[in-house]
Amino acid sequence: MVLVVALIAFGAIMSMAVSYAAEPSFVAAPLQSSRNAYEVVWKTPSENDMGSMPLGNGEVGVNVWAEPDGNLKFYISRTDSYSEVSRLLKVGMVSVALAPNPFKQGEPFLQRLDMKSGVIDFDAGSGTAHIKLRLFIDADQPVIHVVAHSDSPVSAKVRVESWREADRTLDDTDLAATWTMKDAPYPLVESADQFSRRDANVVAWYHRNPSSCVGATLKLQKIDTFPNVCEDPLINRTFGGEVFGSGLTAIDDRTLATSSPAKNFAVRIACPCAQTATVDEWYVLAANAAAASAHPDEALARTRNWWERYWANSWVNISGDDREEKAVPVSANPLRIGYDSDHRNAFPGSIGRTDVYRRALSREELAQLATTDRSLPAAIKDGLVAETDGTAGEMPSSKFDLANAFTLAAWVNPSDLKPGRIFDKLTAGKDDGFLLDTHPGDTLRFILGDKTISGASGILKTGQWQFVAASYDRTTERMIVMLDGKIVADSGSAPQTTVGQAYALQRYMQACGGRGVYPIKFNGGQFTVSPDGNVRYADYRHWGDTHWWQNIRHMYFPMLAEGDFEMMTPFFRMYEKAIAPGRARARVAENADGAFFPETMAVWGTYANRDYGWKRPEAQNSGVEECPYHAKTRNQGPELVSMMLDYWDYTRDEHFAKSELAPMAEAVLQYFDSRFKRNAAGKLVIQPTQSIETYWYGVVDDTPTVAGLRNIAPRLRALPKSVTTAAERDLFARIAAAVPDMPFDTRTIGGVETKVIAPAGGYDRKTSNCENPETYAIWPFRLYGVGKPDLDMARTTYVMRKAHLPVGWGYDGNDAATLGMTDEAKRILLTKCANSNPKYRWPASWGPNFDWLPDQNHGGNLLETTQLMLLQADGRKLYLFPAWPKEWDVDFRLHAPDNTTVEATLSGGKVTRLVVTPETRKADVVICLGDH
Repeated sequence: MVLVVALIAFGAIMSMAVSYAAEPSFVAAPLQSSRNAYEVVWKTPSENDMGSMPLGNGEVGVNVWAEPDGNLKFYISRTDSYSEVSRLLKVGMVSVALAPNPFKQGEPFLQRLDMKSGVIDFDAGSGTAHIKLRLFIDADQPVIHVVAHSDSPVSAKVRVESWREADRTLDDTDLAATWTMKDAPYPLVESADQFSRRDANVVAWYHRNPSSCVGATLKLQKIDTFPNVCEDPLINRTFGGEVFGSGLTAIDDRTLATSSPAKNFAVRIACPCAQTATVDEWYVLAANAAAASAHPDEALARTRNWWERYWANSWVNISGDDREEKAVPVSANPLRIGYDSDHRNAFPGSIGRTDVYRRALSREELAQLATTDRSLPAAIKDGLVAETDGTAGEMPSSKFDLANAFTLAAWVNPSDLKPGRIFDKLTAGKDDGFLLDTHPGDTLRFILGDKTISGASGILKTGQWQFVAASYDRTTERMIVMLDGKIVADSGSAPQTTVGQAYALQRYMQACGGRGVYPIKFNGGQFTVSPDGNVRYADYRHWGDTHWWQNIRHMYFPMLAEGDFEMMTPFFRMYEKAIAPGRARARVAENADGAFFPETMAVWGTYANRDYGWKRPEAQNSGVEECPYHAKTRNQGPELVSMMLDYWDYTRDEHFAKSELAPMAEAVLQYFDSRFKRNAAGKLVIQPTQSIETYWYGVVDDTPTVAGLRNIAPRLRALPKSVTTAAERDLFARIAAAVPDMPFDTRTIGGVETKVIAPAGGYDRKTSNCENPETYAIWPFRLYGVGKPDLDMARTTYVMRKAHLPVGWGYDGNDAATLGMTDEAKRILLTKCANSNPKYRWPASWGPNFDWLPDQNHGGNLLETTQLMLLQADGRKLYLFPAWPKEWDVDFRLHAPDNTTVEATLSGGKVTRLVVTPETRKADVVICLGDH
């Protein structure tokens, strides 16, 4: 295996050369746990699917876990397995029951994902129960392989399990997974999975859509009469699996089993998805895929080869970003109750019983304290080091040690909503301790060293007793504030992965789901699991089947710098196919030419019916969606064209520019050219509109759309004549001359009127959601940033933004990195890495944040922020380390415009290696390291 030197070396792996006809051979090298960013190792089995590990080949995925009862289980998923009502379903679940049980609690166990090879290995059990298992998915075929070897004979049953046993009318929980059909005024029925025994060694199952919701959707949205408006991708869509066993025989229509205990067995599961005229045609596809992947050693070799090429295409390897467990700042200050070190900021009211613990109490324990009588001693004694009646005073530090963890709890009755200390152990004006107070008056603030968290305003009430608490745990670095038993502020846990590990994990996730027919789903990809371990709800996800523009973009922007251009194709193809329904929509809704794309779009290009509106009188059924959050947003098209221009900049692919980019740009700009009036100066007046989901009323020339048009118009005009037509060039020039001016506003800062970017040219200041439309001019449209004019003004705009959005689809990190704000970008990136949900075992179970988990738009943002901190392009200039902390050593290879790659090593705050290909581009590199 050939790897670029800069990649982190990875530990010895269990090597298999396997044939179904012969005994598999296992090299004796043991599996090893390591700090390798490209592997995940678990040393105990999992209880249910919430402890599953993902694996994929870009189209087919599995969530794998081993249970203590001896069952190896995995969901099978695809990126295109949509039901008749447009739910993205799991293909099914397979369990492999082993006897004797190698997964028994207390027995040796090792489950290891090698992301460099796309393989999950198990080494479990002892004595006669010891077994080695390997799972991988053929990189070139929709075929899952499970290969097993034991030194002693074992029995195995491979069973297909389904929770779709009969046709079923979907309930509210099920309907969370189909935004297109949610709230339909009629029952939604999903057909049952079908099972069959193909021959003595094969069982099979499939789901086939006998109907489709596409026709009804087109009719509701009044575009059904347009010829060839879109294809129906749901009708007759068939997906499932054929299970082939070596050393196993079918004992019923869903189970294969060893006829007698054996040392070796192997399973192939072929799981294609296609719209076929008959079920038999689907069976042919499955048989052909299984035959093409009949030799697991060959399939494994090509799978490893694909993954090696993938990781060699780009990488970001970081050291020095490991989480440091930080003790509570040490000082000789006493712990004061009711005032600060200057005997000021007295608590405005009464403090009742106070309790101090030298551990972080659980939420349940704090809730228990909140429900006990405040006149009685604390009900929880474990860890209690001090208890008072709340009288103002102090306790010497020598009486207790709170360096590793603590909980502060008190009953308070404010007489006035103004700042006041409850607990205080720092020097006023310094960060040498901690405090819990009511700053600025009607909320709770918890300061620990240089970190601060606060609750929402208005949570404290005068004239009534309330239970308040703050806790900290050094092992997780988590700070929590509670009020009356409920969390009101939470810092989140410190990163359980380093930045380098988080980057590798997310890039792995993108590769697992990025090569299918349809784009990666932002709300979980294909790796969703049940919210509570209940198999029936493995198909569950918030926000359903549709692709939301503001979310989906985050998985695809990072692919440019990664050089993963192949994986951008499904994204572009879906929107290219949506041009026809987009044109029909523009004509029906607004009597306009060209096309526009809705914020929430079904895979065939229509609105989600949930947003369009089901019960609309004919006179009001105008073809425009009812949902006010994005009914008038039109920034999606310009942003899509901007990303396609980026693709052109990076690849210089003239075929793409001529056949995809230029037609898309023409459709998008025709819409603006025909839809909006021009003022006396010949500028477009973009109205009606709204400024994304934040400003709805009185909006003119919303900044996301204006910034988008200002980004793309000159770039389209610069395209070579060989890739555009004369008509396209005329349109591009006409729009370039008509783009409105950037909207600006002023803010009073320190008594001085200061210029900032405005959300729109005109708008009512009432807000309806938590976004910052003004920063679209920074990211994604890059009109401002490192090396560009008005950098300070753009930074002021960022600092003055209303919403702070470090997680999920929030783009604060991308803004901060684009502006070269190193400390802010670092802070947000660390917050992103700490975002994995503790209920789930997979360390990249981001979210759910605003969506569902694993939150793929959060993960994509993590990649994009990291890349922008390392490398930015502006024209011919390549800005190196524009927002990178000098204390983080890093070695990376990223792609840049004009078929350029940049490899660099930063060590000890100095650039020790720089390789730019082609070498002529090295003259364009500007090394920043925050010094700009």
